[in-house]
Amino acid sequence: MFVKDVPGKELLEHNGQKCVRNSPQEAPTNNFPDTPLKTVEVKRPRLEVSSSAPVQIPGNNQQGSSEWVDEMWTSFFTEINSSGDGDTTSVWDDNFPFGGFINKHFSQEKFHEKVKELEFERVLQTSLTDSVRTTFLLHVMGLKLGDTVKENKAYVGEITELKNKLSEYEKNYVGEITELKKKLSDYEKDMAQLTNLKDELKKTLEETILEKRRMAAREKDLMDENSKNKGKLLVKEDAYKVTVDKLKAEIEELKYKMSVQYKAGYDKAVKQVVFFASGLKP
Repeated sequence: MFVKDVPGKELLEHNGQKCVRNSPQEAPTNNFPDTPLKTVEVKRPRLEVSSSAPVQIPGNNQQGSSEWVDEMWTSFFTEINSSGDGDTTSVWDDNFPFGGFINKHFSQEKFHEKVKELEFERVLQTSLTDSVRTTFLLHVMGLKLGDTVKENKAYVGEITELKNKLSEYEKNYVGEITELKKKLSDYEKDMAQLTNLKDELKKTLEETILEKRRMAAREKDLMDENSKNKGKLLVKEDAYKVTVDKLKAEIEELKYKMSVQYKAGYDKAVKQVVFFASGLKP
């Protein structure tokens, strides 16, 4: 195998890609004018794609997934491992974009131990695994998003249907709503009249309370005046009693005098009758 240079444009395109491309092997190119194209055959390390979980690297925080995603992930990599001619899948076999770049800068013998020391193979394996895993998860998320969009469309249809039914209900109940509004208007008028009547009754009650207070004060004045008049009447009654007693005494005296005068006159009349009668004797 030969060392090849990776074009700068291809490096930029790889940074924007979401999965590893499986295009045919490109011909060697040289994008570094100052560096001659090397034709040294080197022994490239093969990076195996495993169905096991990605290697954990210090500082690389990976999020866990649900059980069903892990099962699909294992199935997905099982299919990858079982595809092809039975040989182990390698990043260079899949036209790994940085293969030439790695060969160019790390093909010397002095870098081999450094590559092992830094576990560069494991880093590349983890990067490839994470890339495929991320692509797979994005695909699953896309499917779920599609299902969500379909559900939203179904909800939109249901909402539209409900709006149409609501519009029909409004049309059917327009008469009832109008009648209820009319009754409500009449009720509001009655309430206004009752409110006015309540205000009038309240005013009348206040006037009645004031009149009652005035009557109570007048009654008290009359009772005081009556008490005074009773005292005056008692005094006058005593005076009238004395006068009556005097009049009674005078009447009794007059009766006695009249009786004496009547008797004297009667005796005198009898004597005259006797005298006249004796003179009439033959």
